[in-house]
Amino acid sequence: MPRMWRFIGWGCLLLILAACGRERVPVTATPKASVVLSQWALEAEASSSYAVPDWGPARATGEPDVQACADDPRAWASARGNGLEWLQLRYVEPVYATEVRIFQTLGPGTIARVHLIDSGGGQKLVWEGTDTSTICPGVFTASFPRTEYLVTGVRIELDESRTGFWNQIDAVSLVGILP
Repeated sequence: MPRMWRFIGWGCLLLILAACGRERVPVTATPKASVVLSQWALEAEASSSYAVPDWGPARATGEPDVQACADDPRAWASARGNGLEWLQLRYVEPVYATEVRIFQTLGPGTIARVHLIDSGGGQKLVWEGTDTSTICPGVFTASFPRTEYLVTGVRIELDESRTGFWNQIDAVSLVGILP
């Protein structure tokens, strides 16, 4: 009796293996879900500042804290208010960037260019044009296709001669997809 069960067991195993060999079952990988991150700057430097620490570049880091359209020492402001200026920010998490949101609290309309800084320190222009922002306080948003490179920073170039007045930036959010 035990030999017969062993024979039947082997026979069933052979039938199963034979059946598996005839039919191919496609194996598909489930794609990894994209995680979108919106983050605030950790560090900042600028071409100039009206004063330090008030109106200094560090005032553009972290979440927005200025709620009114007004001259406020909690936002970054350049020294002159009538020329070419820049603000450069660094972020904690490298991302494949899709958007930059600039929180302006005074003198909107001066943003001329937005560059992304890759993980190697190189800069790539993602937006250039005329900032038509008029709402104050307001958010200027530069949207673009997802970058193929990891982004660790943002450089904003302003032309304050367009308005003849200071632009103040309270915060800058970098939006992107985690690797």
